Order: sequence, then structure tokens, then C-alpha cells
Amino acid sequence: MSITLQHVSKSYGTEQVVRDVSLHVETGELFVLLGASGSGKSSLLRLIAGLLPVDSGRILLHDRDVTALSPQARGTGFVFQNYSLFRHMTVADNIAFGLSIRKVRRAEQRAKVEELLDLIDLHDCGDRLPTQLSGGQQQRVALARALAYQPNVLLLDEPFGALDVKIRAQLRTSLRAIQQRLGVTAILVTHDQEEAFDIADRIGVIDKGELLEVGAPTALYQRPQTSFTATFLGTANLLQARRNGTRVYIGDANLPAPPDTEHLSGQPVQVLCRPEEIAVSATRAEADAIGAVIGAGTVESISFAGHLQRVTVRLTDGSHAPLQIVLTPGDSRALALTIGQTVWLGVLAYHLLPLS
Repeated sequence: MSITLQHVSKSYGTEQVVRDVSLHVETGELFVLLGASGSGKSSLLRLIAGLLPVDSGRILLHDRDVTALSPQARGTGFVFQNYSLFRHMTVADNIAFGLSIRKVRRAEQRAKVEELLDLIDLHDCGDRLPTQLSGGQQQRVALARALAYQPNVLLLDEPFGALDVKIRAQLRTSLRAIQQRLGVTAILVTHDQEEAFDIADRIGVIDKGELLEVGAPTALYQRPQTSFTATFLGTANLLQARRNGTRVYIGDANLPAPPDTEHLSGQPVQVLCRPEEIAVSATRAEADAIGAVIGAGTVESISFAGHLQRVTVRLTDGSHAPLQIVLTPGDSRALALTIGQTVWLGVLAYHLLPLS
């Protein structure tokens, strides 16, 4: 079932938390709404579920206007961050709760509960209480409860936020597999960029209630349209430059202008370079052989992040903020960098943004 928002807005008093949001989520898509705390993402999810009334705009599920309908009449399943399980009920009774409210026959309830316990890999836990389960197991039960009455739309509000890193990664994989198996349309809200990249078909970036950009994870990371998205989705080096003719000028250096940026010709721009797309070389000749050279710089810091080495380099002309670079173990060993060392930098890939 598709989800369509048409110019949806919501305010609390004088504070507008959702600003004229329009969006279409395809049937069977897993869409991730990504934003910082207070960006309006959870409010938008609650508007779709009917847990909050809209101030203006329309919400359609599979082309049916549900804007004025109650949550029960919309056919959505909702998963909260804090599980919201009934602690006095067994796992099986928690899963069956929505079915019992809908007067589903007990035999059908039992069959559905068994099916869902198998689906979430907790087939031996039906008689346990929530307090006898780990946090990850409780969240799987919450997911099964939301899926019990076969909702057309699944809405998940930071479902893994209270779990540790390893469990979050495992549950993301499980959620994605279950969502694809059932073909249910889903919107997941998170502030975690890694989580969004890991499971999303598409990502929508939201800030101050405004939906800034929507796109596939790779496209948003490599070719964002705003500096906010560029810096929010991972580490971004933004260099002030100017695009003239077929070149992009960064201080004394110049690079070939990407072919799809003619509309920025003659304008000041920002050059986006991701840390993994900057090559570090000991000499200018080596840099020329690797990529487009942006200049020499001085190594200011070196730190280790597991299998990667993070390096900060300040360009010699001093016109830009220090550049953040990541090196593989092989590159790190070959360069044997030290603080204060002079190196040459080249870019393997870059993207132009209008100067905002």
C-alpha cells in the first residue's frame, strides 16, 4: 500500500513542527525518515498513524484519503522505541492483543501467533513474560504485535534506539528481511545515518519540520543538493570555490568541472569531498598520478578507528578548514605519516553544491 502526503503541516502553539511536507512512498518500499532530535520526524510519523491530527494537508494510503480517520481505521501498525509491551501478559498474549480486540477467533489467533513467533525467531518464548526477555527480543515481540493483524503500512519510531550497537545491527537485518518477505510498506524514523544507509530503499532528510531531500542512499551521500544533507550524512569536506567555463577553481588549484553542473557556471560553489575520496601522497608527482590535485598541506592529527586511520590535514594556503581524510591500513603503512609532515592531496571524486 502506497503512502502519500500532500502539503501536510502541524504546529504546537506557535511552533511549527511539520512544514508543508509532500511525499510519496511506493508500495512495498522501506522508507527511512532521517533527522536530528527535534527535527519533526516522529511528529510526522504520528500524523500518518492518526495519533496526531493534521493542521492542514492530506494523508492518503493507497489513494484513500485517511486524513480524518481514526488510527484503528487506517490499517497501520506502529512500533515504538520503548517496546510498549504489556508486562503482565505473556509474549503470545502481547502478540495476540490486537487480534483479540478485533474479535478474531481464538484458533486463528493461536495460528497467527505461532506464525509470527517463527518469523521473529522466538518460537520457544511464547509463554514468557516481557521481563524475561532481552531488549532485542522485546523489540522483536513489539514488531510481531504490530504485524499480527496484517497492517497495510508499518510505522517504526526509532525502534532500535534503546539497544546496543551489535543488537541494533542484528535487528536491522531481521527487520529488512521480514519487511521484504511480507511486502509491507514501511516508514522508519531514525537519527542514525548508518542505520538509514543499511536498510533504506530511499531516505528523506528532515530538518526543522521541513523535508529537505529525498533519494536513494548512495545518491544522497554522493550527490546531495544541500550543504545540510552533505554534512548530516557522514563527514563532509566543503571547499569554497568558483566554477568558470569548464574548470572549478579552489585557491591556486583547479579541477575539471563535472559535466552536469553547467547551471552553476560563473557562480561561487562548494566542492564536496568525502574523506575516503581524498588521496594523500608524499610528492606532487605522486598526487598528479592519482587524482586531481588540490594542493599541499600539513598533517595536524592522526587517529585510529578500528580498521581505518583518520587524518586531518590543513592546506598550506590556510583558506579552508582542515580536511578530514580516512586511509586504509595499506595506505597508512605505506605513507607512515607523522604530525607536522607536509603531504600532497588529490581528490578521486567530488561534487559541486551551490554556495548557500
